[in-house]
Amino acid sequence: MAGSKTEVRPGVWRLRVYAGRNANGSPIQITRTFHGGARQADKELTKLAAAVGQGQLGSGTVTVAELLDQWIDHCGSIGRSPTTVREYRRISDRVVKPELGHLRVSKLTARNLDTLYGKLTARGLKPASVRRVHALLSAALHQAERWDLADRNVARRARPPALYAERVKAPSPAQVRAMVEAAEKVEPALAVLLVVAAITGARRGELCALRWPDLDWKARTLTFARSVYETTGGGWAEKPTKTHSARTVGLDDFGLTVLHRHRVAVERLADELRLVVPPNAFMFSRSPVGSEPIRPDVITRFTIRVAKTAGITTHLHALRHFSATQAIAAGYDPVTVGTRLGHRDPSVTLRVYSHALEQRDRELAETLGRVLAPPS
Repeated sequence: MAGSKTEVRPGVWRLRVYAGRNANGSPIQITRTFHGGARQADKELTKLAAAVGQGQLGSGTVTVAELLDQWIDHCGSIGRSPTTVREYRRISDRVVKPELGHLRVSKLTARNLDTLYGKLTARGLKPASVRRVHALLSAALHQAERWDLADRNVARRARPPALYAERVKAPSPAQVRAMVEAAEKVEPALAVLLVVAAITGARRGELCALRWPDLDWKARTLTFARSVYETTGGGWAEKPTKTHSARTVGLDDFGLTVLHRHRVAVERLADELRLVVPPNAFMFSRSPVGSEPIRPDVITRFTIRVAKTAGITTHLHALRHFSATQAIAAGYDPVTVGTRLGHRDPSVTLRVYSHALEQRDRELAETLGRVLAPPS
């Protein structure tokens, strides 16, 4: 019976054997994770194929580890974001498999899951992190139902810790200006990126993916159509935005002026090196001609560094919070703000930035009070 082996990292192999199809026509693949050399992995694959061929391994004997491997591979095959798939695999390998990987899916209980959640909480994991583990297990077990590998999704009966929304912390305008000033002394191009982040509220991958054609000088707009992510081994690639749709946001005189100065600096450097910046160059790059994007992790570390220099404890994503809270405080409705941020649903904006509406509520109370108060 045919099988395959893939070295997922040095000395760690994913062994896979085709075991037929489910009633709905979807393929069944039995997967094992093996630690050792290539020859030993070949022998283990031969044993696995023989066991499947003899009917010793079927849907009733699929383990949680095998299910997770199959489900994560399936997520990748149907176009789930590469960074999402990588995070699924990280949670699976580091958190779930060590505790539940050996159990058969058919024998898994809600109590097993609740015990895991309790252990993770005792280790100090925040409720949001534990609930991500629960979400992964719930999705995988839901797929197991569809693949006829489980009679029911026991995650529905499990109880992860309650999640209480925390108030997001956004830097003040003065703090953002201090960060930008500190950044200009270190790397002016990245100071411009911080300004764009604060003005647009864009995600870091979207900022990294900006190319010069995304800037329409006449229309005074900037379009976010892609996102850069880092691949295994230190490379990079592009993917659609989180919502899989492009969005265009407006720019003011200040934003356009900052970007114009940045473009002039890029052209000046290229001229000094006797190079030409191609039309489709990346806007933020350490290449003099913008041949590749600045990496997301680079700007994350850079932001923390310049914030520390400015005496501020914050991070890159806080500039997204800054953009949103300032907009809401200025009276812009959540639909407009959410559209600019790239939220698919305005309810996300309301939930995350509900605290920013408190000031608007107090202002409304004062307005209503003035209307109803008797003339003095």
